[in-house]
Amino acid sequence: MTKKTVSQSTRILQIRKDRDYDCVYLQGKKIILGRSGTPEAEAAYRKLQIQVLTDPTLTSFKPQQVLVDNLCLAYLEYAEEHDPGHFSSIKTAIEILLQHYAGQPVDTLDTRHFLFLQEQFVGHNVSRQYCNALMGYIRAMLKWGVLRKLVSSQVYFEAKLIPALKEGKTRAYENPEREPVPDEVVLRTLPFMSPMVHADYEVRSPALQRGAAVPDAER
Repeated sequence: MTKKTVSQSTRILQIRKDRDYDCVYLQGKKIILGRSGTPEAEAAYRKLQIQVLTDPTLTSFKPQQVLVDNLCLAYLEYAEEHDPGHFSSIKTAIEILLQHYAGQPVDTLDTRHFLFLQEQFVGHNVSRQYCNALMGYIRAMLKWGVLRKLVSSQVYFEAKLIPALKEGKTRAYENPEREPVPDEVVLRTLPFMSPMVHADYEVRSPALQRGAAVPDAER
């Protein structure tokens, strides 16, 4: 999925032509997007579309009018700004969702669709833990849509009914458990840590409770 173009299936405003320019009409006003066929016009349309989807003062959509594509496009814009640390994984979950349900009204999704989607996550040969995380990102997107009246609460409820994959009950492999960092390694880094982290480790560290010395920071 690319962020630079908007496919026909995602368009919620009809693009019209004004000589060599693209334009749309919104609340009786003509808005010029840019010269037809240019990236600038496409970007302007995409920005306006997301604004229309999420601003109740512009238009009001019923959930059955919102396609999966519309929801994904708007949520990706939101997630890129508000959850950049997980954006790559959110995009992965959304790309798999769109492979199967692009063009479908969000309001028609139910447990059958989400169970199938979960199997698609497993089929991408990722760990059980990552599969569960991907499903969590889909639920987060649906919740975001419910709050903005783009998704019915029933669809979000159906997604929440899907149980997490359990160890030994799925084809997805297990991530190996991470071993704790040895105390001697942490002790060597303590002089470079903030006083708050240093104090917290002093309380919880068996090594320091045994009287281990903290080395001086190298100068």
